[in-house]
Amino acid sequence: MRVFRADETTAPRRVHAASARVAGTAAALFLAALVLAALRWHAAPGTSVASVDERPSPVAVDTPPAALPAPAVDDRQPRPLAGNPAPPYPPDALRDGVQGRVIARLSVDADGTVSAARIDWHDGPPHRALDQAVLETVRGWHFEPAMRDGHAVDSVVRVPVDFSTGR
Repeated sequence: MRVFRADETTAPRRVHAASARVAGTAAALFLAALVLAALRWHAAPGTSVASVDERPSPVAVDTPPAALPAPAVDDRQPRPLAGNPAPPYPPDALRDGVQGRVIARLSVDADGTVSAARIDWHDGPPHRALDQAVLETVRGWHFEPAMRDGHAVDSVVRVPVDFSTGR
């Protein structure tokens, strides 16, 4: 059996206690640094690093609020009128069970008439009869014209038309 001397048995405890004190002190310093950083951030929002005593100076605005441009409230896209007819389902496409969505791209003049129309996209394979039905119908449509800064302007609009047999 080994006999320990007094300095042998207490030395490890002293080292452990000293390292615990150092770790506790380091943790306290770290926590204090976090609190100080939070106080600096909170005391001067909008600045990256400022001391607690520094306060941001007020920003001078040279332009009076009345001189700022007001947002335009009457800007809008063209809107189709309620009386515009829906494109008819071509009988041969209906008989063949052809279905899908056709999107037409329309140029709408400032007076609300359609000046040009073309097929922009198909859901599925193109079908000539569906395309013709859409184009012939939408070329006769009328719109409330698009508005910019209170004035009617030329615009472009995409119109989706769905063809479904219901089967």
